[in-house]
Amino acid sequence: MKADKIFWGLIFVFVGTIFLLENFEIIDFSWRYIWHFWPLLLIITGVNIVFANSKSKSAAIIIGVITLFALGFLTYKGLEQKTEENKRWSMSFDNDEDDEDNLDSSNMSTYTEDYSSNYKKATLNISGAASTFEIENGADKLFEADIKETRNRYFLKKTESDSTVVLAFNSKNRTSSFNFKDDEYSKVRMKLNDNPIWDINLKMGAGKIDFDLSNNKVKNVSLKGGAAEFNVKLGDLYNDINLVAETGVAEIIIDIPKNSGCKIKTQTGLSSKSFNDFVKNSDGTYETENFKTATNKINIFLKGGLSDFEVNRY
Repeated sequence: MKADKIFWGLIFVFVGTIFLLENFEIIDFSWRYIWHFWPLLLIITGVNIVFANSKSKSAAIIIGVITLFALGFLTYKGLEQKTEENKRWSMSFDNDEDDEDNLDSSNMSTYTEDYSSNYKKATLNISGAASTFEIENGADKLFEADIKETRNRYFLKKTESDSTVVLAFNSKNRTSSFNFKDDEYSKVRMKLNDNPIWDINLKMGAGKIDFDLSNNKVKNVSLKGGAAEFNVKLGDLYNDINLVAETGVAEIIIDIPKNSGCKIKTQTGLSSKSFNDFVKNSDGTYETENFKTATNKINIFLKGGLSDFEVNRY
C-alpha cells in the first residue's frame, strides 16, 4: 500500500468522525480555532509528499505516526477551545443588558443616518474584522449603530439617488486577530428602519453576527466570512428573498418562517448540514413541501469548507 493512501485515509476518518460525533451532540468542536494551526497541515502534507510513492513499511509508519499525532493535537485543541469559547460567550453575551450600564462611555461610539419617506430601497454594506455584529428590530432613523470600540474604528458613508440610498459602514481595523474577550473585539449593535426594502451585504474575517431581520423587508442578504459564527432570522414581509452565505470555517444558523417556501442550494466541502422539514431533490437541492405553492419564497445558497450549516423553520 502506498504511504499517501494512509495519510488521506486518516484525514477523512478524522473529519468524518468529528462531524458524526458533533451531529449526535457527543462533542462540541471548534473548527474555526484549529484554523490557527494551518501550518501544521502544511507540515504533515509535506511529509506525505516526501513519502508519497514509497511502498515501504517504514514510510507508512512514519506518515501514520506523524499524521495521528497532528490530528490528535488538533482534536485536543479544538475541544479545549470550544469549551473556553462557550464560557466566554456565556459571560459576554448572556448578560448584555446588565453589562450596558457598566460600559466605559469613552469606548462607545454612535452612528446614525436620518430616515426620509423618499427612501424606498436601501442597501447596507458592512465591512469589518475582529467584531461582532447585531441587527435588532426597529429604528426611527434609517440606520443606527452603537459600538463598543477597541482596536477597530468605523466609518459611515451615505450616497443616495432618487428613492435609493446606499450606506457603507466600514472598519479601518488595526488588527486582523479575533478573540472573544471583551477587551479585544468591537461589538456593533445596529437598527434598521422598517420601511425601505433592504439589501444587506457583509464581509468579515473573523467574528460573529446575530441578525434579526424578521421585521424588515429584506430582498437580498450576502454574508462572506472566514472563521465566523452567523445567526440570521428572516421574516415574511418580502415575497422573494435571496440569502447567500460563503464561509471558510464557520457555524451558520438560519431561521425562516414556516409559511414561506424555501429552497436551499449547497456547494460545500467537508461541511455538515441540518435542514429539518426539507426534502432533498435529485439535483442535490433541498426544498420545503410548500416551496412551489407559497406566495413568499426564500432562496438560500450555502458555500463553505469546514462549516456547519443549519436551517430551521419557526
